[in-house]
Amino acid sequence: MPQPCTICKHPRRAAIEAAYAASVKGATGGGAKGVAATFGVERRAIKRHAAHQAGKTPASPAPATSTPIPEAPAPSWAEIARGGLLAFIPALSPEFAPPVHLAAWCALIERAARGEPVRALCDVPIRHYKSQTTMHGAVWALVVDPTLRILLMTHSLNKAQKMGRIMRGLARRCGVGPVYGSNRVDDWTNAAGGGIVCMSAAQSQLGADVHLVIFDDPLDELDAQSFNERSAADDAITHYTARCMRRGRPGGVLGVMSRWHPDDPIGRRLARRAVKWEHVHHPAVVEEPDGTLRAFAPEIWPLEEMLRTRAELAEQDPTERLWWAQYQGEPRDPSGALFSSTPQRYAALPVGAFRLVYGADLAWSKHRGSDNFALVAIKVYGAKAYVIDMRRTKLETPQIEAEIRTMQARHGPGPVFAYTSGPEVGIAKNLIGRGFRIVTARAKYNKLVRAEKTIRRHNDGDVLYPAAAPWLAGFFARAAVFRGEEDGDDDDIDALVAACDFGIGGGGAPRLVGSSYGGGSDVVGGMQDFR
Repeated sequence: MPQPCTICKHPRRAAIEAAYAASVKGATGGGAKGVAATFGVERRAIKRHAAHQAGKTPASPAPATSTPIPEAPAPSWAEIARGGLLAFIPALSPEFAPPVHLAAWCALIERAARGEPVRALCDVPIRHYKSQTTMHGAVWALVVDPTLRILLMTHSLNKAQKMGRIMRGLARRCGVGPVYGSNRVDDWTNAAGGGIVCMSAAQSQLGADVHLVIFDDPLDELDAQSFNERSAADDAITHYTARCMRRGRPGGVLGVMSRWHPDDPIGRRLARRAVKWEHVHHPAVVEEPDGTLRAFAPEIWPLEEMLRTRAELAEQDPTERLWWAQYQGEPRDPSGALFSSTPQRYAALPVGAFRLVYGADLAWSKHRGSDNFALVAIKVYGAKAYVIDMRRTKLETPQIEAEIRTMQARHGPGPVFAYTSGPEVGIAKNLIGRGFRIVTARAKYNKLVRAEKTIRRHNDGDVLYPAAAPWLAGFFARAAVFRGEEDGDDDDIDALVAACDFGIGGGGAPRLVGSSYGGGSDVVGGMQDFR
């Protein structure tokens, strides 16, 4: 396919042609190289355009007029930017058409650039220009407000520098590029004080002014499979989200990526409750209600080609993990889910006798990287456990006491069961000394072995969850990726396991380390019921 001429579609084509003609005649110096530097275009593009024009049949000379018609001034980049990001992209980069398939994402970029504290995520199939659109969006934001400080985070230093180089070049063409002395590819400032900092998720830009945060593929295909790497990227995004502030108001945070894992930065943010993230999601192939298939953006990737790609991937991996993650935006863990994604739900609790039991995972510190404290309340009717409440957070021991008292004031007194090891034994003894009814068992097996009975009960419908609760989405998201890893993000699952094992039965032989609930055999029928 012949390469399109970028000069023919350039908004300042007439001025470029005039400048080059003057340089050829010797009226100005620098030749094509000087003209290219003046207008922010490629030298080869100017020469290719000149050769193309020279090969055309000359047009008939226009009749002479007494008064020459003045050439209309080319619109400024600020004027072009006022037409919106969709129109701005082809004006700045004529090789790209307006990304109408990403119109919703462009609208979110525009809102964030204008100072709205947007929290937005975008996952669409690979090779659909989401990164190019986002990089042009960052430059568009600087044209709209040249004082804006933008931080872009990606998965590696090499990728950060590559993206920084592209955005710096685009910004130069718009007149909002770097000034002398502040011109690194990964950190530059323009004459108005705005600019772009690019970094990997493993780097630090502590102290940098941040008005708008963009994270674009913060994990590569290898790091996405590691819980620790996912958590490190998540921590970095959270840190700079907290730093994103201008004139006392929070700035926008935009995340765009092709997904690899259910527990990636998009999956974690969709599961959180404090702030609702707007989500632009488009699978590569959509099935209509009548069963027909259509491609998300057939002008970019036709349905036939998309289906051929899927068949090719399936030959190598029949589980189609790559297809579901990178193309459909519905990542599936390679080891398969242990907890069913369709658990039994209840609209109202049964009528009749029940046992109220609490399960806990006793965290020992709120420091970064440590476990969370988790507390789960269940009501046991016969052999079925109805989960009624759940709490998960990073706390020190005094706050843990307050959380237990608060939940028990809400639902009633009951024993708190926990598997303990290491520092958690000390936490349990401290709580007992403060008057709490704590029953512990030594965590002598790994957490996957301990969770097996609860997983079976969950999947068989013997553990039921309310139809609606503010903590459900986060819990189900963590249950979907639970694999029994010792460093996993699954403290509320550990608490549920303790509650079910000792509330229904099937746990180890718990050791009473404090006064029993009600005393002696009154502890839910006696301790033998929990073995």
